[in-house]
Amino acid sequence: MWTISVRSKAKSGFLTGFVLGATLALLVAKIGYFTGARSCEKNCAVSPENKHRIAKHLTKSVGLFEDDSTNKLSYQEWLKNQNVETFRLDMDYRVYGPEKSRDLLQAESEWLKSKVHVTCVVFVERLKLARTIKSTWGKRCDKLHYFGHTLSDAEVPVIKFPVNLTSTWQLLCEAMNYVWNSAKSEKINQGKSQWVIFVKDDTMVIPENLRFMVAPLDDSKGHYLGHAVVLWGQVYNIAQAGYALSRGALQNMVDMFNTSEKCASSGKYWKKEDYYLGKHLSSLGIYPTDTRDEYLRGTFHGYSLQTLLWGVARPGSYWTRALYPPGPECCSPKSITFGIGESDKMYTLNYLLYHLHVYVGPGIYGNKPAPTSKTEEEIWRSVLRDEFNITETGDISSERYYNIWKERCSEPEQFIMKNYKNMPDVLDSLLTAYESGKHMTEKNLLN
Repeated sequence: MWTISVRSKAKSGFLTGFVLGATLALLVAKIGYFTGARSCEKNCAVSPENKHRIAKHLTKSVGLFEDDSTNKLSYQEWLKNQNVETFRLDMDYRVYGPEKSRDLLQAESEWLKSKVHVTCVVFVERLKLARTIKSTWGKRCDKLHYFGHTLSDAEVPVIKFPVNLTSTWQLLCEAMNYVWNSAKSEKINQGKSQWVIFVKDDTMVIPENLRFMVAPLDDSKGHYLGHAVVLWGQVYNIAQAGYALSRGALQNMVDMFNTSEKCASSGKYWKKEDYYLGKHLSSLGIYPTDTRDEYLRGTFHGYSLQTLLWGVARPGSYWTRALYPPGPECCSPKSITFGIGESDKMYTLNYLLYHLHVYVGPGIYGNKPAPTSKTEEEIWRSVLRDEFNITETGDISSERYYNIWKERCSEPEQFIMKNYKNMPDVLDSLLTAYESGKHMTEKNLLN
């Protein structure tokens, strides 16, 4: 992934295939797309001019939502309207360059965070996964809420409602009201585009890519993003892949179902909350948006990266009933969600995404030797002054220093006897090691 740097004035036992697949995907994203047709997500910058600069590799329209009449802007055009443009920043400089200069740089993902507020909602069924989310991708959400109907945990604050839940739709409906009222009471997010993503606890979310996708969109309008399918004649985004709502869409839902009674009576089946959400949004004229990229690669994934990369039979409704069928290739570099059912896999993918860097240049800064406060010569001259009271060291060579040390200090045997006389075990092992080394040296000389 790329980083936009903004300089301003004023990703064993956990399956080898998964590791290889995830690494391959990252290499594609980090190397194959360094050529110039992708957005910066990890390497770009805003100069001290009045105009922000963020990288010349944004030379192509993002391609998302081009058939959506509600969105007239590409990401590139939106940046221009924000008085921002991008430029390429070398990863070597970004990580190892001069500290003062690096402090002036801001990643594109960081800059987007100042423009797009993302609230992440997780429905908890396994506390171990909830804790893992808290330690990994949950940190990158602006706000993180956990909801459940039975579980409690001291580490993860799972919110439960004091009502008799009759369906998972009712839980989702109550959660939407909670998120909306919480944002209003805290009086936050003013001036920012506001979005909410809803996922199950076996999902990996990349909030940075969600911000990138929704930045050009008007959050006051009804936007409904995810992996859309058709069931019983109803179009909806499947919960398996997660779905995101704009502020306008969320407000419409809260206005329609603003009491617990309305939430309880508007959907009766368990595990069909995604269907009911799509149904109610459709009644308001809000339908799922095509979230595939320009090459028809999906961005909301209900399966693991390993499964998607290495192939899977596609007889299920996830594919056969897809409103916008993904193409044969996986996966978009702008992917937002993946299914991950185990904590170790989530930690691994989090490392590959956020802590593993791929360097394609010569490594000018990162290959410099670690700085030392004194050179070797300065060190032994300091020893002459401090240990032997020899102040005039200018004419003393390193050979002469060695002889001085040998004359004034004990031989190794004497040194060991003196300093380790109260430690017989250590003494024996040190003497044995010394005699062995001495014997090998003499043998090599004879040979």
